[in-house]
Amino acid sequence: MNPVLVPVVVGVLDTNCWVLHAEGDRRALVVDPGADAAAIASATADLDVVAIALTHAHFDHVLAAPELAARWQVPVLAHPADAPVWPDELAVAARTGFWDAGTATADLLARDPALLVPPPGPPWDGRSTPVVDGEVLEVGPLRVEVLHTPGHSPGGISLLVGDDLLTGDTLFPGGPGLTGTRLSDFPTIIGSVRRLFELPDVVRVRPGHGADTTIGAERPHLDEWVARGW
Repeated sequence: MNPVLVPVVVGVLDTNCWVLHAEGDRRALVVDPGADAAAIASATADLDVVAIALTHAHFDHVLAAPELAARWQVPVLAHPADAPVWPDELAVAARTGFWDAGTATADLLARDPALLVPPPGPPWDGRSTPVVDGEVLEVGPLRVEVLHTPGHSPGGISLLVGDDLLTGDTLFPGGPGLTGTRLSDFPTIIGSVRRLFELPDVVRVRPGHGADTTIGAERPHLDEWVARGW
């Protein structure tokens, strides 16, 4: 059964929220609903969402999760090692008045500080249903394997379904995700990337932001990334 992967690009950082289901089957998994709940709900109007999965708990991957979980009455799945991440996001926003968008923060604040202001109303309580490395999620006839790929955050996960790999912010075209900030670690993410590079060349990398790539296209550059340190 072939998977169908539809990106819904949401939020200030153009996060790829992925809608995953089997061809011809209504049951779906929504991955990283980072904002724009209405757009995500519209994209899934003809589907039966069975769960929401978070590759990690940074604000740009989770903001629409509580609204959509309540709408669909489904669990929010996340790795338990990411439990400190959302409280840290909230603490930074409470102290500074805006979300930490990593290297994009200064540019976004200069463009319009309102872009990073947390939305009104009570924030997500951070509660989730734990998933762990090697666990298999059943989405209709699809089997989605959870891979613990820490480094960008301690509980980062990637999701493997057939020849498609949803990497969140672990692997992008041109290198690993951002490290060097709170709760991140460069050697750890390199270890996670090495693990992903054990997959076949044909595996399509579907990252948390931007364009797709393949394992085969990225693997030859690993030593360059290690040498540059990011």
